[in-house]
Amino acid sequence: MPGVPSSRGCDACRQTKKKCDQLTPSCSRCARRGLPCIGSGQRRYKFMSTPDQFPFNAKGILAHGAQAQTESSVMKLSPRLPPSRTMQDASNLVSALQVTDVRFELGIYGPFFAEIPRRLGRSEALDASVRALTTAYPSVHSRRFTSDMYRSYGEALRHLRRALGDPARATSVETLCAVYLVMICQGWIGRGADFVPSHGEAMAHLLNAAVARQDWQGQFEAEVANTLLVIVLLESFGNSKIKLDPRLWTTSGPPAIARPARPPTNGAPEIECLRVSSLAAISGYTRDIQGSLPAIISTYQALQTDLANMKALLSGMSAVELTLAQRRIHVRRLTGYGTLLLLGMMANWALSVYGIGDPRALELERAMLVDEVVELAQQAAQYRPLGSGAVPGFIMAAKAMTSDVGKLERMQELLLEYQSDFPLSNWAPG
Repeated sequence: MPGVPSSRGCDACRQTKKKCDQLTPSCSRCARRGLPCIGSGQRRYKFMSTPDQFPFNAKGILAHGAQAQTESSVMKLSPRLPPSRTMQDASNLVSALQVTDVRFELGIYGPFFAEIPRRLGRSEALDASVRALTTAYPSVHSRRFTSDMYRSYGEALRHLRRALGDPARATSVETLCAVYLVMICQGWIGRGADFVPSHGEAMAHLLNAAVARQDWQGQFEAEVANTLLVIVLLESFGNSKIKLDPRLWTTSGPPAIARPARPPTNGAPEIECLRVSSLAAISGYTRDIQGSLPAIISTYQALQTDLANMKALLSGMSAVELTLAQRRIHVRRLTGYGTLLLLGMMANWALSVYGIGDPRALELERAMLVDEVVELAQQAAQYRPLGSGAVPGFIMAAKAMTSDVGKLERMQELLLEYQSDFPLSNWAPG
């Protein structure tokens, strides 16, 4: 009974015997009907009987001389074991990672995602968080929420709390990675403070503990730490409770966590203010604005240079049709530009409050920064929902920087547009 290849269509199309176009992340038929598109592109096998291989005659009677051979063959057969839960989790994550539409790519959350499947089976917290992520992933496209999603999410929270309560596991890279995955999952289907009041505070504590132990080695550890360090630093601008060990961004720290300068690539200018050391310095200024005014003035000038350079890079990408690789770069540059605009608005506000510089010039520059955020949000909308995940934060910051009614109304419209991707979010309270 050999297997022969069968349909590669999704489960929904196969059940209704319809042709599937196998588009990702959802085929046209499932997208049109609002159905979850599962199994598209998977190779299946149809098992066909081949009578000449079986020692039975037309009447179903065992043929002469075949009994001994058949008994021997039966003795060699063994039931096929079902795949382990770890193998299933890894398979589900690998399938999700194969999505190459930048609107839905999980790689937007960090370059280390491709290595996570190899890490499964070592940590219950990481395994459960991957299970929660892959179970919730279809909701990003369908905007439908199931009991299985919340069951997996709750299980991930329970395993994560146990890991965080165990000193031997709390500072492992698997636990920190699990915190990040749960944070992502909460952004998709969570409500309010389902886990901790501040993910940034929890991550800062774990990063500090990791750098103190100096036991993180390897590329995976470096990429996890560096990705989360940037997230924590950005949150620290508005949360003075977050305190990070300076060794996290200096060469005195362990090799996996230290951040050496990264040279510019492809002739593009280096964006100085997006270096981790620069973000860390700016975070320090927010804790003592008055005492840091000279440094803030210098940073504001550097930001204006970086903003001009980044805008030039973006302008060069807007006049041509982009390849998949270029679209990925475009997403990263839009996010970087939004971060620079956020930093620029913060520095402008600090200088205005303390009467540093020409008030009228600062007001005009602040208005320009707000306008740029609006333009950025409109450009980035093509990458909703995941490729533009940072944009709502930029819009909310810009709303606090202006009293212009027209601009506020436009930003509210944009927030509602972005909020529609995640119905449980509350970015635009009305």
